Amino acid sequence: MHSPSSRPRFFRSFVALAAVAIALLTWNAWHVDGQAEAGPKKGLPKVSEITEEFELVRTTREGESPMYKIWQKKKGAQMIAQLPFNYRKQRFIIVPTVAGGDPQMGVYSMYNAAVGSGSPYVYWKRFDDTMALMEVNLGTRTKGDQQSKDATSRVHTDRVLLTTKVIATGDRGAPVIDLDDLLVKQSGKFFNRFTRGANTKLTTIDSIKTFPNNVEVTLTMPRASGKMATIHYSMVVPPKDKSFKKRIADRRVGFFYTDYTESSKNDGESRTMRYAHRWNLQKADPSLKLSPPKQPIVYHIEHTTPVRYRRWVREGIEAWNRAFEQVGILNAIEVLQQDKTTGAYMDRDPEDSRYSFIRWTNAGMGFAIGPSHVNPETGQIFEADIVMDEGFIAGWARDRLSTDLATTAMRSMDEETVRWLDANPEWDPRYRLADAADKQSFLEYQQLKREGRADGVEAPPTLSPDVWHAPNYGAIANGQSCRCLHELTHSVGDMRLALEAGLVAKKGEGDDDEGDDESLLDGLPESFVGPLLKDVIMHEVGHTMGLMHNWRGSSVYSFGEMNSPEFKGKKTISTTVMDYLPANIVVEEGDVVQGDYMPLDIGPYDMWAIRWGYGNNPKEVLKEASMPEHAFTSDEGRSGPDPRSKVWDLGEYTLDYSKNRMLYVHKVRAKLITDVVKDGEQWSKARSMYGRLLNIQMGACSTATNWIGGAYFQKPVKGDELAEMDPIVPVPVERQREALKFVLENTFRDEAFGLDPEVLSKLGTEQWFDGWSRAQPDMPIHDQIMGIQATAMTLILNPTTLRRVYDNEVRTPADDDALTIPELLTTIRDEVWSGMEMRAQKYTARKPMVSSLRRNLQREHVDRLISLATGLRMPGSAGETLASLARGELREIHGILMKLNGSLDPYTAAHVEDARGRIEEALKASYVRRG
Repeated sequence: MHSPSSRPRFFRSFVALAAVAIALLTWNAWHVDGQAEAGPKKGLPKVSEITEEFELVRTTREGESPMYKIWQKKKGAQMIAQLPFNYRKQRFIIVPTVAGGDPQMGVYSMYNAAVGSGSPYVYWKRFDDTMALMEVNLGTRTKGDQQSKDATSRVHTDRVLLTTKVIATGDRGAPVIDLDDLLVKQSGKFFNRFTRGANTKLTTIDSIKTFPNNVEVTLTMPRASGKMATIHYSMVVPPKDKSFKKRIADRRVGFFYTDYTESSKNDGESRTMRYAHRWNLQKADPSLKLSPPKQPIVYHIEHTTPVRYRRWVREGIEAWNRAFEQVGILNAIEVLQQDKTTGAYMDRDPEDSRYSFIRWTNAGMGFAIGPSHVNPETGQIFEADIVMDEGFIAGWARDRLSTDLATTAMRSMDEETVRWLDANPEWDPRYRLADAADKQSFLEYQQLKREGRADGVEAPPTLSPDVWHAPNYGAIANGQSCRCLHELTHSVGDMRLALEAGLVAKKGEGDDDEGDDESLLDGLPESFVGPLLKDVIMHEVGHTMGLMHNWRGSSVYSFGEMNSPEFKGKKTISTTVMDYLPANIVVEEGDVVQGDYMPLDIGPYDMWAIRWGYGNNPKEVLKEASMPEHAFTSDEGRSGPDPRSKVWDLGEYTLDYSKNRMLYVHKVRAKLITDVVKDGEQWSKARSMYGRLLNIQMGACSTATNWIGGAYFQKPVKGDELAEMDPIVPVPVERQREALKFVLENTFRDEAFGLDPEVLSKLGTEQWFDGWSRAQPDMPIHDQIMGIQATAMTLILNPTTLRRVYDNEVRTPADDDALTIPELLTTIRDEVWSGMEMRAQKYTARKPMVSSLRRNLQREHVDRLISLATGLRMPGSAGETLASLARGELREIHGILMKLNGSLDPYTAAHVEDARGRIEEALKASYVRRG
């Protein structure tokens, strides 16, 4: 029994304990990640008091609660958002997207100043009347003991991304914020340079949609230049699926990944942990060998997709089901066709993060992207939207030769060389190929770039943004960059031109012969357009399955194998659809078979990659990594030394493909003014087509230069019994020499350009005043050819190629043959200065000894050597050696010129005298400089 006096003491203790418990509960309610959160201030108005002139956004379906409750007043782009009551526990991703006013609109923004690239993972934290948007620190984590966790969280803290005021109190005390302060006034936090200096007072609201797990906001504002731009925000809450099993990424197979530093790992190995991006696909019945999934991946084809393309879009999506069947999942991917006429699935919004869509646009951009939303804590993919723009199907239709040539040339440039070219514009293809009117603008723009003052300044008009920057590997690694416009457009153009020149038989024009009738899609055979479109869709769906690019896919089989009866319609021409392939248009004569224009199905690499990513035994699958069909090189290896790991080429030895391209050029040129330009058509078409052929020629030579100084690169592990060679092996010297010879013959020789007075007299232009064509009426043929020849020199004599040639000399045993820098320089000199012997004939200004094109080439060659001999330095160990060799080359050329005497024509005589004098002065200057 208790004494009477004990009961008050008990109640007093109970009340005291209860008070402490209530205090602790109150403190915990405002505590986030170990830090106390300040409570709300009194005196804030209720949300109903400030939204009288606003309209509530209603985009959720009946019975659904939105992620945020939002009110909008379109005048002044005013938006008010009520955060959910549980906002403290809600982590979400912000995905900023440039949606308009930029050539790559629709691509996830890479302008994020706060996180560098990608999409920040954030949560809200309250400090009195201020809400802080906190970025979660996922860069360093730990799975260790409690002490390790405490130490890690104390050092690697979250950070404030931005702040905004609490302007009212909502339901159940939820904070209400000024959303336009967040998304408009502070847009620079997400878009950095793109919206820096924008006139935010003129912002308009295009749309606001709020769903249970995401909010979508689209805004338009004038940038600093005055040009209107559209930006889009997605705020998405990723699912927390406890059944999802993380998978450690392996570089022998290409999956996108989430990476972080594991602070508890102290075994002397790398602390970096990488989780592959994957869907949570599981069998509905694990006991079955082949089972439907618990939850399939469902794609909706947007109703805007033209009916004539829907079959090929569906086939491109469903092609991946075959890969999942091998891991025991039947119909892992389902396809639903949204249709406005019947109303099918029209209640599902493409911007709702619960649904994955194939979205169709016709903005004339000609691109496709396949990004996905991923839980950054686990790597689980939970939603994806593929954006497909049909602009590339129209093919090229504008005079943009300088842009095309520069873009084609720059795709072979390593980032090291791109940086060097920025400081040496006289070697830069972007400068040498620019229109005369743009050259000064180019130099001014490059100067601004070097000084860091190029933000908001428009690049020269005839050069597209694609040629200005080295690849953004941060964007690529996050699955947010997939640039295929340039070559997809030209693949379509190549087919149209081949049809007009009679290189490909025409079908589908209503022929009555049985078996010869074929549907036309946009004026092209469906057998060409259909597989082309299907291939693009397969590629983008592959990205949404987690797969990276794989540039080795098109170089496992030979060009001959691709175009053989054994392959045609039976075996895909590439081991993967994750490569960039040009159209396989064959123009060789004889018994060569025209193979499939594009891959008709996913390849063996794709099957193997899915088996690793979604099967139950990834370690066993990796034992097959060194099989040729499973070769993998992604974007960071694209600028490496392996000539087989490049884009827009075909075949194991891509020089075979380059030779086919040059044969295409020669055959079309022969029919340019007789067959390609039809009666009643403008002769300006001949000029456009001639320019297109120059671009093909540039591409063929650019591809060939990858073999010079090249080295095969593989990623075997020690003890790999399937590995065929060491990780780095120099390309056989015979291939390097053949590639060099091909480039020189097809760029340095006059006959390589197919010019004669009859052709030149037809290369006119329409000269519209609406800006369609800025070209000069008389084609500047000398400048055009000189630009290509100067570019060819840069493609061979650049820091990266020369460094690789020099390094290969060491990798090759001394008794084995190897390409050397002296041989490279001598081969160029022999080609440039060939035919300089005196002959018993009379030369005149009309029939000079050295043609005008060859004089320009020789002058350019002397300029390059003088630059190298008198002070121009290339980075790397080959730089100083190159200077000495350049002086030796100048002496050899001077010796050739000294042998010329007698009755030279005026042009050649002046040219020879000038070259002699410049070389003599340069040699003197180089010795003075060295002294």
